[in-house]
Amino acid sequence: MSVRRTVVALAAALALLVLSSAAALATKPGHWTPVTSADGANTDEVALLRTPDGTLHVAWHRKTPGNPTSDDLMQTLVSPAGKLGAPQTIASGWIGIGDPAFVRADDGIMAIFAGAAESLDPHAPYGIVAWQSGNGGASWNAPALVDPKGGFSDDVGAAIGNDGATPFFGWGETSGLLVHRGTIAGAGTSNFQSAAGFGCCGYSPGFARDTTNGQLVVAWYSNATGHDGVYAQLVDQATGGPLGAPTLMPGSATHYNGEYVGSYSLAHTPVVSRPGKPGVFVAYGGGYPTTTRVLVWRYGAKRAMTVARRSAGVGDVGVAAGPKGRLWAFWSSHGRIYARRSNAKLSHWGATVSLRPAKHTGTIYKLAGDAQASRLDLFGAFEPNGGGGVQTWHTQLLAGLTLTAKPHKLKAGGGVQALKLRVTDAGAGVANATVRLGHAKRKTNGKGVAVFKVGPFSRRGKLVATAAKSGYAKARAVVRVR
Repeated sequence: MSVRRTVVALAAALALLVLSSAAALATKPGHWTPVTSADGANTDEVALLRTPDGTLHVAWHRKTPGNPTSDDLMQTLVSPAGKLGAPQTIASGWIGIGDPAFVRADDGIMAIFAGAAESLDPHAPYGIVAWQSGNGGASWNAPALVDPKGGFSDDVGAAIGNDGATPFFGWGETSGLLVHRGTIAGAGTSNFQSAAGFGCCGYSPGFARDTTNGQLVVAWYSNATGHDGVYAQLVDQATGGPLGAPTLMPGSATHYNGEYVGSYSLAHTPVVSRPGKPGVFVAYGGGYPTTTRVLVWRYGAKRAMTVARRSAGVGDVGVAAGPKGRLWAFWSSHGRIYARRSNAKLSHWGATVSLRPAKHTGTIYKLAGDAQASRLDLFGAFEPNGGGGVQTWHTQLLAGLTLTAKPHKLKAGGGVQALKLRVTDAGAGVANATVRLGHAKRKTNGKGVAVFKVGPFSRRGKLVATAAKSGYAKARAVVRVR
């Protein structure tokens, strides 16, 4: 990155970030722990960045304690096991800081971009501002204005280009969807919305770079007349301008009352790539006026993958990529949160797992996630029952197992019958899983199968089987006796 300043007091600052067992809070899968202050708004959204040591960095903003008319920029660290460190203040007392974006260059330089205004002084930073760290987030350089066109309420998305050093960031406003290359203030900004002839307005961009071919994709929501829906487009990394034409994400707009209409999720457009594997993937809800489908689309594909359908409606759709190429999709519906994990080939999706939000939650406003090899770090912005400040909480989710029986019905009367119970993860058999059927217990073989001898049965009824393995959520299956 081109903006660098001397980092001082490295040893002392690093000490502030130690996730000691005494100071950190452990997160068990499914247990929610608060991350942000409890005085947030329903537009607040955290930014996530996982560093090579496995630590998840969470950037967020809050009202300055004792001064509700000003804002602070904060960072919280989450260990791979889900332990939260103490919040670190990056900037304090600004008159406005918007939802941030978080990136890391190949040389380890980390940057947070946010629409921000330091003060009413006309010479103070106002627009899109960058903070940088050269020591893993232990301390942060003085802020630098990188684009004066932005406002402090604009939500920002960002990614590092194919050279491993150049940041690209963007934001949406009434004038369009703006993308900026590099960190030179006022240079290299392009309006993707107006370049496509869409007019007003573009919102909530997300960026991801294909790790195999280097293509950089920006995805955003457009509500321009005749161009409603989620769009994605390649970014010219030499200029920061658009390449080709924007593509409407299949299913993100629905024909309704004679026109195509999309639903805006009021959050960063979720877009990810996979380490060492091809593709850039965008997630969104499909359907209007009720979004009833969870869609994940690979940029350039003719169709999107339908991960879930719920007639009650879905919201807060997100996607995260694990280190081995699996994708997680997550969403909310009717007061609960759901998630599914794919296989590495993206040909199958595993069992859906679900959980309730934090206790006393009245409304779910935002979901964000970052995937590890065996679990998903999930963040939810929740408003308590009866209203009040919105607060973002953290938990971890384990992937779900699927348990199937063959035959799925047994006969009453007769003799002993063989019952095969198979345990799978996104279509693949899971070996050494523990399957229980009544008081009997078996381990699955290499194909994920455990065989039980059952019966004879004197009357109709049912058998309940369960499957468990470390690193997974348990599965359950019911076999009817007829």
